[in-house]
Amino acid sequence: MLRFNLNQNQFSDLINLTNNVFFPLTNFVTKSEFHSIIKKMKLNNNFFPFPIFFGMNSKDFLKYRNQNELNFFYKSKKVAKVKKISFFSFDKKAFGKKIYGKKFQKHPYFKKFYNENYKFLNFEIEKLYKQDLDKKYFVSPKNFLKKNNTKFLPAFHTRNVPHAAHQRIHKSLLNKFNSLLIQPLIGQYKTGEYKDDIIIDLNKIAAKSYKSKKVFVLPFFSYPRYGGPREAALHAIVRRNYGCTHFWVGRDHAGYKSFFKKYESQNFCKKIQNKLKIKIVGEKELYYCSKKKIIVNECQCKNNCKVSISGTQVRKKVIANENISTIYMSELISKYLKKNSLIN
Repeated sequence: MLRFNLNQNQFSDLINLTNNVFFPLTNFVTKSEFHSIIKKMKLNNNFFPFPIFFGMNSKDFLKYRNQNELNFFYKSKKVAKVKKISFFSFDKKAFGKKIYGKKFQKHPYFKKFYNENYKFLNFEIEKLYKQDLDKKYFVSPKNFLKKNNTKFLPAFHTRNVPHAAHQRIHKSLLNKFNSLLIQPLIGQYKTGEYKDDIIIDLNKIAAKSYKSKKVFVLPFFSYPRYGGPREAALHAIVRRNYGCTHFWVGRDHAGYKSFFKKYESQNFCKKIQNKLKIKIVGEKELYYCSKKKIIVNECQCKNNCKVSISGTQVRKKVIANENISTIYMSELISKYLKKNSLIN
């Protein structure tokens, strides 16, 4: 039986699918499921916004196209045996337009999707081999639910280290619900993004500073798809599967540059929260008021008091080895950030 080496994205999708992180989806989509999710956002009779697919480039397809069974390996370790393999094609431009909008061909993830997926596969997973996954990088919903007994649990998604606006949201959610799940996305691949360990460790430092026993920091082992509203809805489903009752959707959640409107993800998720089966919370973009010297989302100052806060601003300062003002980030966090905190 031939061996196929999974890349990190394929491995993380396999782990999430087989541990019910993406439930009700539990395997890579078939052609009919792909079509239904893209066209109708439905998986059988369930709402589901984003297809989790398994693709091959043209070189791999030529090598494996006659195989009915494969052994999956990741970093030299056998992870699964699959059988009843079938290959199919899908209109990649239809995917791009539905997910990324009219300018989809200029979107970097669409370009990556188009170039890496010559053919798609679906298969049965005959056997999963036990993976000794470090709990720092992956905890299944089943194992987390054993620890969590809170009545209400809001979730905060991030792919950054926490800046001042993030911490203001954390505290607001804690004040309202007396509990919080901070779930940073790890498994990123873009140059200039923070390394996984930095993201996890600094969110844990922020969580500890709140001095609450009901703040959890749990990694979401996946990767950014920059899919705007549909990806934000997928993120909400993931948190529902981790037992969360509320999910924070922020400004330009899962967006990329100007492909989506600032509050498009937030408005979309609020509109469909009954289908998502989790309450959506969010507010307008936060900024620092230079007159009141606090973080707000609106104020009545007559003069120009607005100081924008964003992860992009902070990363630029990290790259330039500049000091980071406490307007943007707590010194508790910023003192750990160096140029080598970012992916080269």
